[in-house]
Amino acid sequence: MRAKARRRGPRTAGPSLSGLVAGLTVLVLAIVLLALHASFFELVRFVLFTGVAVAAPGVALWRLVGGYGRNLVEDLSAGFAVGTAAQVLVYLASASIGLQAWSWAWAPVVLVIAFVDSDARARVLRRVEQPLRPLQAWLLAASTAVVLLIVYRRGPGQFLPAYTDPLRAYPDLAFQQALAASAKYDVPISTLWLGGEPMKYHTFFHQATAATQWGTRIDLTDLIHALSWLPLFLAGCGLVYALTTRLVPAGQSGATWAGPLAVFIAGLGGAVQPLAATGLGGISTAVAAYLSPTQNLGVLIVLALCIVAIDLLRANGKPRSRWVLLVLLALVAAGAKSTILPVVGIGFAFAFLQLGLVRRSTRPAFFGGLLSLAVFVAALITIFGGSTWGTEIKPFETFVQLSPYSLLVSNPHAQLLSGATTLLSWALAASGLFFLGRRWRDTGAVFLAGVAVAGLLGTLLTTQSGVSQLYFLRTAFPVIAVLASAGLANLVGRLGDRRAVVLVGAAGLLGLVAFAVARAQSADLQGIKGPWLWTLAAVAVVAVLVAVAWKVVRRPGNFLVALGSAAVAACMIGATLVPLQAFGSDKESNLVFAHPFRGGATAAEAGAAQWLRRNSKPGELVATNAHCIIQRDGVCDSRHFWLAALSERPVLIEGWSYSNQANRIALTSGGNPSLIPYWDRARLAANDAAFKAPSPNAIQRLRDAGVRWLYADNRAGEVSPALRNYVRIRHATLDATIYEIR
Repeated sequence: MRAKARRRGPRTAGPSLSGLVAGLTVLVLAIVLLALHASFFELVRFVLFTGVAVAAPGVALWRLVGGYGRNLVEDLSAGFAVGTAAQVLVYLASASIGLQAWSWAWAPVVLVIAFVDSDARARVLRRVEQPLRPLQAWLLAASTAVVLLIVYRRGPGQFLPAYTDPLRAYPDLAFQQALAASAKYDVPISTLWLGGEPMKYHTFFHQATAATQWGTRIDLTDLIHALSWLPLFLAGCGLVYALTTRLVPAGQSGATWAGPLAVFIAGLGGAVQPLAATGLGGISTAVAAYLSPTQNLGVLIVLALCIVAIDLLRANGKPRSRWVLLVLLALVAAGAKSTILPVVGIGFAFAFLQLGLVRRSTRPAFFGGLLSLAVFVAALITIFGGSTWGTEIKPFETFVQLSPYSLLVSNPHAQLLSGATTLLSWALAASGLFFLGRRWRDTGAVFLAGVAVAGLLGTLLTTQSGVSQLYFLRTAFPVIAVLASAGLANLVGRLGDRRAVVLVGAAGLLGLVAFAVARAQSADLQGIKGPWLWTLAAVAVVAVLVAVAWKVVRRPGNFLVALGSAAVAACMIGATLVPLQAFGSDKESNLVFAHPFRGGATAAEAGAAQWLRRNSKPGELVATNAHCIIQRDGVCDSRHFWLAALSERPVLIEGWSYSNQANRIALTSGGNPSLIPYWDRARLAANDAAFKAPSPNAIQRLRDAGVRWLYADNRAGEVSPALRNYVRIRHATLDATIYEIR
């Protein structure tokens, strides 16, 4: 009995009732947001599957394998990450033998194993070691709720309902849905919108979504557009908090507010925005949480990886069972987002150097770095096929692609000024980084610094179309927010007053007001000098006012420390101004968040594509005359994915953007991969001839190519009435007609 008690660890405590109410409040908000765009039965199925088939076994593995049990926020968030990782690997294995519909069966197996053994059951159900205090719980709930509402407002609230208005769409979501449709049937995944060609891409989000679809039978449109983003994002917020507690543990100054602040900064911060009409880069998690599902999953996985890595580095690789979690997360990171393993690997390299300098064992850092490198190289060969997806090494080309450059293009030093403006904006928004002090001696902080540096360098030294190299920094930014919040807590701690949280809150609120005034006053100024002077003056005024007030009320601490604390808090919290304003302002939203595009489907077109899915078999090939979401002056924006997404069937030639071949051509020609012409003109002409000038020979060419169905889109171009003479009409709507080739 005594031995068993020792294995179960130290005495633990339960969470407070107030803290549980705070968490329940966020959960209710999340369910309400989901319910706005899903039916009751869909919502019930999704919540049950997410909770019972993913999160519950994930928490069991997190506690059993990792020996964790710090607090419920960490356990639930990290457990969801581990459960998602396990679900992806199980789905890949089961789909490869045609049993993808049963990929959920791993969950009850894990739960039975976890609860049959009394010792395992006690470890899974034991009370947490460091429950959140009531104030801490409510601050975390408030910060999470604010970020969640803004993501919803500029995500589902702006783009849903899906496939009803062709002027209010986002082609990348149709792209993600088409990949998820392929993941339902294909291993490896294929390019459905281009005849089912092989696809070399980070597709583990799509496998996870396909697993959810098989387990719940919820339509992929609802999963991609309305449901799946929220639990991923919510768990990511929880892991930002959990990671912050590694640097600001209980009992230290700032322990109550640093974690919630990190969630707020990671969600909405990242860039001070002095220019009224130009954004300075959207790198916060809110920017991509909805419209880039792969990034949403990537943030969750990288944060879970960082937590396990820090604990292993600090404890010299013990307990060894945690290496199992690190391996599991690293394997899934390889196909979740291609930016994860490079930044984590650099983090291990930083930790290796620091451990070597202080003459401590470097084995955990060495093996962690070796794992990251080995998995990344394996993924580069197997998952990405050696493709870089258009990534080139072009140092500082990012500063030409970002918005400030267009304001300064007439200046001979435009690139340098654009870079200085952007870097200053980012540095002020994360200025707490410079005040970590003695925490830089901690291997965990050094590891996170390596992740942060790698994210910044990846963005500055490479280039991609559409400034996609920013995803290096977006992947690392939650870690940067954690370091910045810990640095601010360290700086404020020098005041020696537990009530210094009042100084942080006052400076943050005044910083928001001051930045709003500065933006308004400098809105009509030309160039960047005037707006920056107004912004820096606003910071100085806030810092002086707060520091003077602090001393007037006779609070302890050095005046200069109070001044610096107020300035840093004003910059970090003030950087969230534009995203906060974006909740109600489309003008401010366009500086940070994406806006709807033209080129979506009408309700009639979408209905016809869904009819095709219901009345055809998986793998049956479709031909269509719709290729461009926008066509003007002979230029085609070929991001046309929604037919493949909704029909879940391969299309001979729909669009051709975001394919490996398009990226290769764009890389060699220097063009935009979304605007390059289709490379096989004869094949495209033969495809379109069946719709414009049908003949027995034209139809036979499609039949020989394996085409079974024709989707004639009346809005995409003229369709010959003679087509019905050669094929059989199966379904007709105002905007589209479906024919079958016999």
